[in-house]
Amino acid sequence: MPHKVNLLSWREEQRERHKKRFLTNMVFGVLVAAGLQWLAGYYIDYQQSRQRSRIEQLHDHVAVLDKKIEQLSEVESKHSSILTKLAKVEELQHSRNKTTEFMNLMPQLVPHGVYVDKIKMNGTELEMAGISDSTARLATMLDNFENSEFIADVEMHSIVHGDKRFGRKFQSFSMSFYFIASDSEAVDQSVTVAEEEKHG
Repeated sequence: MPHKVNLLSWREEQRERHKKRFLTNMVFGVLVAAGLQWLAGYYIDYQQSRQRSRIEQLHDHVAVLDKKIEQLSEVESKHSSILTKLAKVEELQHSRNKTTEFMNLMPQLVPHGVYVDKIKMNGTELEMAGISDSTARLATMLDNFENSEFIADVEMHSIVHGDKRFGRKFQSFSMSFYFIASDSEAVDQSVTVAEEEKHG
């Protein structure tokens, strides 16, 4: 006697199992995809955060460097100002020394009877004006200036007779020359020799 087998329930159960497996795999795949996406987003956020931190550090470092550069610029400006002031002081000191040297040399160059009214000094160029009681004394003074190793380019610009001073008549003069002395000891020695010769 043949047996009848009902396969409908087995097929239905198999279909349900496949459906559940598919749903499970799909949910698992969605969860894995979501997890991977979250991990990728977290990694990107982490990298961006690190990059922002580095950029902030670089900005801070640049700000520190800018401040140091500004301070260096201020120091350089002060240094330049100090050097300028020192140069002016040295120039004034050098000019003062030249004036002293020239005034030490004057007694040797200007003979008795010649009176200096004005001396104008512009660097190494000098203009001098005064009076003399005779032409001979002016000639002597001119020779002294021309023969001095510390004087150059002597020019007598004018000699005017009949200038009345102190109830007497004098000859007024004006002249210019260059003072080239640079060794104060040499000038002092020259003046000392001239004084010794005068008193000797």
